[in-house]
Amino acid sequence: MGSIFLKVLLVGVSFSGLLYPLVNFCISGKTAGQRPNIVIILADDMGWGDLGANWAETKDTANLDKMASEGMRFVDFHAAASTCSPSRASLLTGRLGLRNGVTHNFAVTSLGGLPLNESTLAEVLQQAGYVTGMIGKWHLGHHGSYHPNFRGFDYYFGIPYSHDMGCTDTPGYNHPPCPACPPGGGPLRKHKRDCYMDVALPLYENLCIVEQPVNLSSLAGKYAEKAVQFIQQASASRRPFLLYVALAHMHVPISATQPLPNPRGQRPYQAGLREMDNLVGQIKDKVDSTAKEHTFFWFTGDNGPWAQKCELAGSVGPFTGLWQTRQGGSSAKQTTWEGGHRVPALAYWPGRVPANVTSTALLSVLDIFPTVVALAGASLPQGRHFDGLDASNVLLGRSQMGHRVLFHPNSGAAGEYGALQAVRLEQYKAFFITGGAEACDGNIGPEQRHDLPLIFNLEEDAAEGVPLQTASAEYQAVLPQVRKVLTDILQDVANDNISQVDYTQDPAVTPCCNPYHIACRCQTV
Repeated sequence: MGSIFLKVLLVGVSFSGLLYPLVNFCISGKTAGQRPNIVIILADDMGWGDLGANWAETKDTANLDKMASEGMRFVDFHAAASTCSPSRASLLTGRLGLRNGVTHNFAVTSLGGLPLNESTLAEVLQQAGYVTGMIGKWHLGHHGSYHPNFRGFDYYFGIPYSHDMGCTDTPGYNHPPCPACPPGGGPLRKHKRDCYMDVALPLYENLCIVEQPVNLSSLAGKYAEKAVQFIQQASASRRPFLLYVALAHMHVPISATQPLPNPRGQRPYQAGLREMDNLVGQIKDKVDSTAKEHTFFWFTGDNGPWAQKCELAGSVGPFTGLWQTRQGGSSAKQTTWEGGHRVPALAYWPGRVPANVTSTALLSVLDIFPTVVALAGASLPQGRHFDGLDASNVLLGRSQMGHRVLFHPNSGAAGEYGALQAVRLEQYKAFFITGGAEACDGNIGPEQRHDLPLIFNLEEDAAEGVPLQTASAEYQAVLPQVRKVLTDILQDVANDNISQVDYTQDPAVTPCCNPYHIACRCQTV
């Protein structure tokens, strides 16, 4: 047909009936000009203050800090939700959970996933001639057509959900700690709280489970190796590529790659930060050595730190959510407080993205989809509304104009999943529901509904400690604007093509490469 193409060939059958993947990069016909390669790296549960360039107390992110000095750092950048699946769904669709349907996390036994009528960023770029690869945590459905290989990714290597959702032989650091998988032939043990003991964590390459349980101590090294290989092969093909790397870091369990002298202190988390930073550095080094001038690199996080994990949770920097913490409970992951959704973000593209620039533009993970589509010269899918904006002008130094308004959905705290509970309007932040997320001390803040929303001026109160007085002129001027933009988006959603998610569960869809072994043990690589 004279077009460039990539095939994923599944060849060979093992004794247990598993297919082994072989990825072929092929060239036929003309090449794709100078459309940029795209690398998106998404950290997991990383706090805004975990980036040294953001927070001077952090000393463990030398590679990321170097990238900040060579590119653009965003200090008012937000996750689209404050927990795993909804945030990732919004990254890949540019749409809030009220539109794409993903309002809370998928389970090990989930039948469904990101609705099939939602177009992913990978599908759009794949149709535009890009080679597409994903490495890392998916968490948008693993059964049948919800697998990454059927959602636009030519190549996939990673785990189907969070790495605490299955036992391993190298359990690492968690709070409370979880035991290792039961040995082969041994009896199943009773579950500890929040521990998965009856099925091991699987590692996929394309459609095949290649390791179960995953060796967490070597997972970062495998991710780096596969990312470097993908970049090398895709660059050699002369096609533009999309590489989406969804890290296991800094979600618990924190891998124990080497013994630590003080495992009860902050050392495991700091060691994990350094390991993550090294992994990102390896990927960036490969980009720099192969396609530096033609590759746009975006690093950010899916949500803020998981406060209930205590010393194994990251830093929110100055965004402490003091009003909530005084009431009790967490103001980080799962919540709409700044600590839950304000995340580190960096952009790097030598010669295009200005170096050593700090941007104060109000931006979001939602913007990744429309921005990358624009940079790639592709077209947005028709027949649906998007919540993200094309931030190309900000990235290329032409503007500081981001969003005027952002909406923050409930991601597992008090209230209904996906409901828009907080509104960011310029420098103001309004809360309609607070509480419901667990802190390190086990306290869950009481659910409180605010008919007159709490409104904070973030320029004067980044810690969200003291809301504006409801009788003040400032409050009275902001309140009707907040109510109007919230009414407007809810009307817009009602008029949009929205998707429905199948959240039903069936133990039969649990990933298991060998059901005849305790915890589904097998290893093929």
